[in-house]
Amino acid sequence: MADRSSIEWTTATWNWATGCTKISEGCQNCYMFRLYPRLKKMGSPTYQWAPNEIHLHEEMLEKPLRWREPRLVFTNSMSDFFHEKIPFEFLDRVLDVIRRTPQHTYQLLTKRSWRMMKYAERIGEFPENVWCGVSVESAPYKFRIEHLRKVHARIRFLSIEPLIAAVGKLDLRDIHWVIVGGESGPNYRPLKSAWAREVREQCLRDNVAFFFKQVGGTNPKSGGRLLDGREWNEYPAPLPTWSLNAARLNDPCNQVLIAKSV
Repeated sequence: MADRSSIEWTTATWNWATGCTKISEGCQNCYMFRLYPRLKKMGSPTYQWAPNEIHLHEEMLEKPLRWREPRLVFTNSMSDFFHEKIPFEFLDRVLDVIRRTPQHTYQLLTKRSWRMMKYAERIGEFPENVWCGVSVESAPYKFRIEHLRKVHARIRFLSIEPLIAAVGKLDLRDIHWVIVGGESGPNYRPLKSAWAREVREQCLRDNVAFFFKQVGGTNPKSGGRLLDGREWNEYPAPLPTWSLNAARLNDPCNQVLIAKSV
């Protein structure tokens, strides 16, 4: 799979692990489980197992060292960075590569917030070029935010995607970025605009960058990206080096926010 990403809120992916196991409602229609068999059939060497088997790929570890241009990197889009079957010792090696490539910014996203918290206790703090995030697909999973808040990282973010039910009141203290998106795929659960609007209003109130990825539908593009008639493409930091969509960032209706200090 190419490192360049079509995911709206990042520019590249770095998959040194593949495979995952489902742990909550947001995993029900996970895109990884749909993509994996096709990649296996295509002969991709890192996808030759069952999608619920976790495999580490040492040959992928130094890939970012070969990227010339700075990138915003979603790390492990085809697994979970903090999956229980990924040893902390291997994560140490990943962090070593991250430290050696300060020109890149790495996004670490997990549903296993308790393990992120434990790893953070082990290392003390994440490198400056790391953004740490947790998925919160509905109200019962807001406990992950409390775990994230205990992680020392320059940027902390929430991925409220797929948003499958109202999340209600959010405590956004020390949170710098919130992504919201509807589910996509043949069995997608429809997004209600009121759910997304509720999150957006809380972000606006608390000066937290808000990114609306998609309405969702049979495929990611089905419902478009508009919420109340406009795109929301806010980021938690200045973007002087990342090669994001210039038209999107130059739209005067879309702000690029500077994060609150940690």
